[in-house]
Amino acid sequence: MLRLQNKEQADSVLSGVTKSLSNYPFDFQGARIITGQEEGAYGWITINYLLGKFTQKLSWLSLIQRKSDNQETFGALDLGGASTQITFVPQNQTIESPDNALQFRLYGKDYSVYTHSFLCYGKDQALLQKLAKDIQVARNGTFKDPCFHPGYKKVMNVSVLYKTPCTKRFKTTLPLQQFEIQGSGDYQQCRASILELFNTSECPYSRCAFNGIFLPPLQGDFRAFSAFYFVMNFLNVTSEKVSSLEKVIEMVENFCSRPWQEIKTSFARVKERYLSEYCFSGTYILALLLEGYHFTADSWEHIQFIGKIQDSDAGWTLGYMLNLTNMIPAEQPLSAPLSHATYVFLMVLFSLILVAAVVIGLLLFHKPSYFWKEMV
Repeated sequence: MLRLQNKEQADSVLSGVTKSLSNYPFDFQGARIITGQEEGAYGWITINYLLGKFTQKLSWLSLIQRKSDNQETFGALDLGGASTQITFVPQNQTIESPDNALQFRLYGKDYSVYTHSFLCYGKDQALLQKLAKDIQVARNGTFKDPCFHPGYKKVMNVSVLYKTPCTKRFKTTLPLQQFEIQGSGDYQQCRASILELFNTSECPYSRCAFNGIFLPPLQGDFRAFSAFYFVMNFLNVTSEKVSSLEKVIEMVENFCSRPWQEIKTSFARVKERYLSEYCFSGTYILALLLEGYHFTADSWEHIQFIGKIQDSDAGWTLGYMLNLTNMIPAEQPLSAPLSHATYVFLMVLFSLILVAAVVIGLLLFHKPSYFWKEMV
């Protein structure tokens, strides 16, 4: 996004980072802005690496090598402020768009991965797009916004909306410098407004997500992280008790309808800027997953929202490091490393054998002399 907004500033930042890190005593290989596809792919690598999907496991009871009960990888759903990514391995499906196909060979297995990054469809940029679209029908500089709580009011400068390239398609000359948002807290109307951001009328492939981008049929389980998790966790819809899509929609709808003053009182420690946007963000996430990515009530149960995996953040950074340092080999090692559980089991087993041997030895050496004579 920074490169789109100001290429010179982006180059200046990278130059400064390069100059600074080059002074440190490690093998610095340069700084660059990764592509959206790379971000999606590295996020996919991160979660599957941390969840053990790339390695074979040892059965610590039988001590024989066996494959994991389910070697199918998890799909990755990432949501940031500027963009969102979807990445997974389609089954028996040709990836019709070469730009969305990546090939990996990890631990002796080939993966044909589908990935796409939707720039301008992160939650922050999506909100700016929606406001830039809706302000065109504002009367006297004021408009009712169903994506904000009843009683919420905020004055914004029009220029703020057009600082980002994501709102370029909605840019127009308006006879005002400022406008006021007045929240009405209506989930259904908010959803309808958000759906206008997705162009689903054209698709040059057999099937698409939105904006003419190819999307193969969804396959397997997905892990949703970053803003997907932060927003849905705040809305309290990530627990196992809220497993059905119908219940999730009901909870988001109820949250949006609550008066702004009540929300501020209930969440006094949360900054108003972030608190005011949770209704929009929750509604946007549901619209993106259901209408954009075509999850259904049935496939919704295959999505799990995660913040951390084994105390590690779910995100693209670990995957980037693993790929850069070749910590995930292309071929399966000849001998799989012992898991922690296997190591503990073997240590306990050997300790018991050693103790048993010592006890038997002590018993034999402390037998009375007549015992040895009888044996002779």
